[in-house]
Amino acid sequence: MSKASFARYLHQIKNSKPVNWGLFSALAESYSINNEQLSKIFFWKKINNKRYKVTIINQSLFELLISRFPLLNITSRKIASIAGNSHNHKVSGSLLSLLAYQQVFPQLVLFAADGSYQTPHPLHKNLLVIENLENFLSLIKNPAALTQWLDEDWPCDIVYAQGKAIGNKLHQQFFLQYDKIRCLLDIDSGGFEIFKNIHQLVEQKVCSFVLSPYYLEKYIQYGYPINQQQRLDLDIQHYPPPLKEVVAIVRKYKQFAEQEILL
Repeated sequence: MSKASFARYLHQIKNSKPVNWGLFSALAESYSINNEQLSKIFFWKKINNKRYKVTIINQSLFELLISRFPLLNITSRKIASIAGNSHNHKVSGSLLSLLAYQQVFPQLVLFAADGSYQTPHPLHKNLLVIENLENFLSLIKNPAALTQWLDEDWPCDIVYAQGKAIGNKLHQQFFLQYDKIRCLLDIDSGGFEIFKNIHQLVEQKVCSFVLSPYYLEKYIQYGYPINQQQRLDLDIQHYPPPLKEVVAIVRKYKQFAEQEILL
């Protein structure tokens, strides 16, 4: 837990609100404040199983403690980092690695906080999203491999997904300029989640999950088994229509696969 969490506990105590003493004292210990030191500042009494009423018995020591852990107004990533909680605050922009159609070297697409973006090359009207970096890099060296993976010659820009980061709402305007979007992802719950996020951003567009005959062949040959619970967790009703057929195949063969099997 972060400094911000500890600061919130201190302000709960300051405002005479009960706290989870077990979590509070454990967090204090992580900042080298043991129970003996706490007993010089607070008196605590159990209300129920986890909640305690905490009374400040030494105001000067309490003010010294709370000055070390101020409750910050998180308005930027910098302030969030001071509070030890930067990952819970949005960044001011984003970037994607893109291999534009008929270009031999990838470029960066830079996004501002409002979702506007800049690209050095004109964009095609088709987009392929690739989940894994190794596959993306291999297409830079051997663009012809894409025709084999898709079982067709499909002119498109290619973007590296960077895991779930591709589903950032900042990318919505970028996605919407494409007529068709296809997603070449791992055939597993992570890949399905990435697809759901993209599909949600561009629902009115033609968005599909790539499972070409070639990929299906490799999946059947090299997939790794899933357990019964993983299979049951793949409830077809929870997925958008373009995924239902793929999920049904996974439930049938009871296995997942990573897209590196295409390499």
